[in-house]
Amino acid sequence: MGNISETLYRTLIACPSERVWAELTATGVPRPWMWDSTLSGPLSEGSTYTMAYDGEDLISGTVLAVEQPVRLALTFNPQWNGTVATESPGVLEYTLEHAGEGCELTVRITGLYGASAISVDHDTPGIYAGLKAMLESFPVA
Repeated sequence: MGNISETLYRTLIACPSERVWAELTATGVPRPWMWDSTLSGPLSEGSTYTMAYDGEDLISGTVLAVEQPVRLALTFNPQWNGTVATESPGVLEYTLEHAGEGCELTVRITGLYGASAISVDHDTPGIYAGLKAMLESFPVA
């Protein structure tokens, strides 16, 4: 069903990579930049995680690599509807690099196809633009 996809998104964020990392890896709290979903599970290599909203799993997977605060790789098993739930999982990788007074966030999602690939390609820029706006708008507490 279609070609395997790669979605690549890069953005400069005017805050330290440690703050971006903290937001990407925060568990148990709603993520306003990602549909108020909540990340659950320990983010250690080999552990499982879920991203859920209102009690429904949207994404689940296994943590592949953790290199705090520069790289996080996860399997990415879409479950937000019945169509994508039947498709094979992909891989989501976050990479953070220092860039002046801020950092560059690279989001790379590979191995999806069909409806999940289309959805990820469409939604990824808006999701991470929302993360950028949130981090740059609110001072560090």
